[in-house]
Amino acid sequence: MTNASGAPEEGASSGISRSYVQLDAVEPAFLRDVAISLVLTGHDVDLDVDVATVEVASEDARMGDLFGVVRSQARSVSCYAVYPVPIPVAHRQSAVELAVRASDAEFDATIEVDLAAGSIAVRTSVTVGEVEIPTGALGGLLGLAFATAEQQLVRYWPAIEAVLSGSASASDAMAMVRENDRLELEAERAELDRILEARRSDS
Repeated sequence: MTNASGAPEEGASSGISRSYVQLDAVEPAFLRDVAISLVLTGHDVDLDVDVATVEVASEDARMGDLFGVVRSQARSVSCYAVYPVPIPVAHRQSAVELAVRASDAEFDATIEVDLAAGSIAVRTSVTVGEVEIPTGALGGLLGLAFATAEQQLVRYWPAIEAVLSGSASASDAMAMVRENDRLELEAERAELDRILEARRSDS
């Protein structure tokens, strides 16, 4: 919510998707830039000024909102997609092992376990540092980072589900991910072959 001057009310999240003009009074400036850039690139955003976070609506109904932690001094944003089911205490060590194995296999995302909260999430990040970047470009980078976190969580979803239920070890769960990747690649290759064959037939 915002007050009469358009500034966010103290201690409240402000739904800003209706009008980015309300963000003019937000400080620090980088937090404001992050929120505005996401709104202008078509995202449904909630901003919490007190804790410097933004929430972005997910396209996957199974998970809650994606969220970003904004570090204004470093001019960086950590983007998270969180698995919605808490990790059972009995399986937290296996979840940690899965996170380590998965993170070692990725270049653009990290799988993290918060033992205190009992949660597992995929994290990506955008850091611009001292580089001045146009609002649209910043929104594009952040949108890509959030989308990557969401896509990777969907990719690892069956593995996380198996580990948290105790039906698979971390190593078996990673093998499941690799097998699913192989099957998807084969399906894409078969579709490409079909398209090429259709074009040859038409020519």
